[in-house]
Amino acid sequence: MKIIRIRLNGLRNEEWFEFSGKFCETVKHFGKETIGIKGLYDRFVPLYQKTDHLLVVLRRSVYTTEMETVDKKRDDLFRGHFSVVKGMRRQPLVSKRQAAERLYNLLEGHRETILYGSYEAKSAAIYNLLQDLKGAYAADVTLLALTDWVTSIEETEGVFLSLSSERTQESIDKPKENLRQFRSQADVLYTAMANVLDAQLLADGLGGDVVVEPGDLDDEMHIEGDEGSHELHGNVTYNFVIAWNETVKKYRNILAQRAGRRAKSNGAGAAES
Repeated sequence: MKIIRIRLNGLRNEEWFEFSGKFCETVKHFGKETIGIKGLYDRFVPLYQKTDHLLVVLRRSVYTTEMETVDKKRDDLFRGHFSVVKGMRRQPLVSKRQAAERLYNLLEGHRETILYGSYEAKSAAIYNLLQDLKGAYAADVTLLALTDWVTSIEETEGVFLSLSSERTQESIDKPKENLRQFRSQADVLYTAMANVLDAQLLADGLGGDVVVEPGDLDDEMHIEGDEGSHELHGNVTYNFVIAWNETVKKYRNILAQRAGRRAKSNGAGAAES
């Protein structure tokens, strides 16, 4: 029996954090002192906790990127709407020319703020603009068949406001500490703990690739699991490795499936070329 190894740097950040969290839960269940990894484990946990903080920052940064994308869409929609209205001032019908002129003046009044203002200023201007477009200027919008433009602007602004509410501050400082650095340090400690546990099993005659016969185990209990059957031994380290290996298998499968999809994609690309 020995701990199944996994390519830790192949796990994505969220997967790695979840994997490490499950490791901590398993260690707590069996006892870090009991399985003999207290010193290494106590150094591992603070690194794991720091990655939690850094991942929160990265998640918020994702919102920042999405907000920038939606903000650009707001700008593009406004420019498009403004351009259409500007061109409609040359309508042959007097009533439509007058409607277009009124809308043009309304949009012109908000143009500077919506295109170049801060996020908050833009949202305030868009809110006021939408109130006018759906209120005092609704007849002009209907006459010029511009309802779809108004709807698109309103929907896009709704997406932006939703993202804004999820991001707790407008400017998020990038973490001074490097997530990759902490992952790397934690991985070294994890590997060291795995080596210690493997060595303990070897010392107890339960490790390596040696097949342990049921009759050789003291205080054994036969247990069934999704991955087949195992012998549960009185040796706590042995039981820990059995339990932890079941988790490791799941994450190895994630990596294997990803590698398979990547190989399939690369093969399809080569075939097309």
